[in-house]
Amino acid sequence: MPSRSMTMRLHFEIISKNPIEKLYLYGIKKIAAISTLVVIALLAVSCSRKTKTDSLNIALAANMQFAMDSIADVYEQKEGVELVLSSNSSGMLANQIMEGAPFDVFLSANKSYADKLIEGGFAKSAEIYAHGRLVLVYESLDSLTSVDQVLKSNEIQRIGVANKITAPYGIASNELLSHLNSEEINSKVIYGESVGQVNQYITTGAVDASLTSNSFITKFKDDYNYLMIDSNDYTPISQTACSLTHGLEEKSILVSNFVAFLDSDECKEILTYFGYIVD
Repeated sequence: MPSRSMTMRLHFEIISKNPIEKLYLYGIKKIAAISTLVVIALLAVSCSRKTKTDSLNIALAANMQFAMDSIADVYEQKEGVELVLSSNSSGMLANQIMEGAPFDVFLSANKSYADKLIEGGFAKSAEIYAHGRLVLVYESLDSLTSVDQVLKSNEIQRIGVANKITAPYGIASNELLSHLNSEEINSKVIYGESVGQVNQYITTGAVDASLTSNSFITKFKDDYNYLMIDSNDYTPISQTACSLTHGLEEKSILVSNFVAFLDSDECKEILTYFGYIVD
């Protein structure tokens, strides 16, 4: 997936003061015009204060990419700390961390990977900050109303599913497939490394349907049909924030502040908008 530095930064705005009717839109950041002398002065102050601790390297489960782009914009404006995001499947990221990748915080899509890092001395703590939901996304078939019907339809020949070993959403998807117990459906499955790759499959037409994170439909709800998967058909997807040893050694306060922000009302509003379940 392209890095945030290569894409237009999206700004998360509240456009209604009514808490029941709050709508959120992305918009280009608008900066009021100021004089050249003031700009130079501000840049000089900023550069003089800049240190290596002004950023955090975040290892990010691929399902959280859409939500984290908005969370990062809000957090950077609020705290003045740059969040450098690297996304992949949770299992792949956990392996990279154990091999010495210099991440400060790990946002996993399940708690088991975080627990393994703690056991191995690569992390100090892990907290569940949200729960994800699995969704079936497809392009047509308006007349079909069940997951089983869609996946067995002759119009669905390729089904994108995340890796069932390293991607928690892939694990959840395979629990669903086991529950459906259909060789016909299983023969259509095409695996991707992560939810991010599965999302690429569906948006490029490489597959006819995909099992992915609910956050996908927040961004593409006008382009696809979707069906929510019954949460009883898969193990809960526990989005977990893990404070890594590397980060705590060099940027302890920054790590603690960011993890605490994930539990704030401001962050929970963003997570809820992107389809996550928060307490």
